[in-house]
Amino acid sequence: MIRSVSVKSAVKDAVEIFQFDLWLRFYFVQKKNDELWIEIPDEVMAQIKEDHPALHRLADLVNDAVIDYKRAQENVCSYVGARLDGQKYEATVLPKVFDSSAFKVEMYIFNLWMKMHEKYLEEDYLNFNEWLEMYDGWNSLDEVKEYRAKLVESGTDPATPTCTTTQ
Repeated sequence: MIRSVSVKSAVKDAVEIFQFDLWLRFYFVQKKNDELWIEIPDEVMAQIKEDHPALHRLADLVNDAVIDYKRAQENVCSYVGARLDGQKYEATVLPKVFDSSAFKVEMYIFNLWMKMHEKYLEEDYLNFNEWLEMYDGWNSLDEVKEYRAKLVESGTDPATPTCTTTQ
């Protein structure tokens, strides 16, 4: 099997996994017995399996389980490692992804979008495709493109998730 060495493609794949995790936690976290749990309805799990079969395994992993920041980070990093590191990409690629400004800027911009649109996102449930469509529309605005370019040009290192579990 030939594994890719494309950091750009790996950034895109890793960002999608992180975005999916944020979407899951945004809509499906419930409080039970003073703990936070992810509870994804069966019909949503079926839709995820149909629309995003590769991401379904992550949803299945976290569904009906206690969640906190540390567990969320461990789940996503383990999933990224298992799905991408040494499987789809050469083992040297993923460490470069998490160190790359492209990954950091993408995650920063996505988190900014979430914060700016939180009230709208809370009004009605949007499936993951609808989230990505909404984000892509916002992301294509000239103001966002200019801001992204400034971040890249300045070499700013926006705060982003880190993964230490990839090999």
